[in-house]
Amino acid sequence: MSTKVASNKEASLTEDSVSDLSSDGVEAEGVDQTENSGADAMIDSEPEPATEAGVMKQAFGFIKNHLKVGADMTKLPIPATFVQPISFLTAIQQQSAIFSHLLTSAPYIKEDDQRFLQVLKYHLTWPKMYFPKNPLNPILGEVYECQVQHTDEKTNEPIQDDITHFTAEQISHHPPISCFNFYNDKHKIRFDSKQQITPVFKGKCIRVNMDVKTCITLEREGGVTETYFNDKFTEGYLRLLRWKFEFTGKYSFVCPETGYSAVINFKDKPIIGGKWHDLQITVSKGTEPIYDIHGTHVDILTITNLKDKTSGVFINYNTMRSEPVIEEPFDQLKENASQKVWKGVAEGFAKKDSRKAGLEKQKIEDIQRKKAKANLAKDPNFVHKPHYFLHNPNLPADCVKPDYIFKKPVEPSTPNLSKVDSSAKIENPIPVDNSIPQSAN
Repeated sequence: MSTKVASNKEASLTEDSVSDLSSDGVEAEGVDQTENSGADAMIDSEPEPATEAGVMKQAFGFIKNHLKVGADMTKLPIPATFVQPISFLTAIQQQSAIFSHLLTSAPYIKEDDQRFLQVLKYHLTWPKMYFPKNPLNPILGEVYECQVQHTDEKTNEPIQDDITHFTAEQISHHPPISCFNFYNDKHKIRFDSKQQITPVFKGKCIRVNMDVKTCITLEREGGVTETYFNDKFTEGYLRLLRWKFEFTGKYSFVCPETGYSAVINFKDKPIIGGKWHDLQITVSKGTEPIYDIHGTHVDILTITNLKDKTSGVFINYNTMRSEPVIEEPFDQLKENASQKVWKGVAEGFAKKDSRKAGLEKQKIEDIQRKKAKANLAKDPNFVHKPHYFLHNPNLPADCVKPDYIFKKPVEPSTPNLSKVDSSAKIENPIPVDNSIPQSAN
């Protein structure tokens, strides 16, 4: 939500407020759609940037020539130079997977407050995946699947029958809507999410509107079920003048069955003073504050018990334990699997050939446009039907939970899988080592 400086004289002046003031009233403007304005066409004439300064220079050239204030950037083919060679589905789901072990212990924690804190700790792993560049926008019907074979933290040996299954699917292209699910039958945990991410050019920054609904379900001893979900979400901002990305905004994360909730506040950095990535969280039981959590989501969060004033480290983002992701070998993947869809783009990046990556990306986007036109020509009322997710029409319109239900396989298959190097940074394509077969014990 735009911050109106004029309406609150005491509000600190932030970079978003300055940008939003300059863009009010021009939201109807958008992308330059004139002939030969295709973004990937720039790749032919622009030299490949060798440094961050070169990337920034080319970025500002692209913005100047192709964007107007208020442009919905999901409708514009972004040059390959400015994207990560990894699908949005893959990036989000792998991030969910590598820290999923944090949830497996939650159903066995007896104290309500400590169980809530453990689930909150997993929930707060999502800011670690923020991207300095934009992941690839998935094509309609694209799917990403993987697994995690959980291991004993002390022995590093696989735990019998302890496998979490992950599925992501692009259910809409315009607007771009993605659905995510993972489940673990051994620990009776489940995660569901529906996400619509819309970057909008605001002049001095790119604002990322994040319509994200998540729901974590635990089944405890005795068949007691608990749900944990957020009421809304933050916004993201790419500060163009400093090439800096941050989240801003406040939302709640709640468990109605226990009465515990957390108000999570990603604070704006003022133009003068303050700090980047500042995060403040208040955990309450009903209306009574119980814990204060503060710090930054790129370093350390400290938790303080408000009753006895004791403090300790809640999350150290620098030393968080992660587990490897397991995928099917490439030759066994379906044609709509993320790895196969974006293979040519990834190869272009691997060879540091931005022109090849751009052309491969443009080819995929052109094929999608042709398919969309063909479907509408056959049926003007054509609506894509997702393969793995069903729309739930019984939820009220104002429900904060995801309105798509994952169709869980009757017998989840465990094919010959291969580990993915989860230690690789998200900015780079994550390599698949098909030479390491992984037993699903």
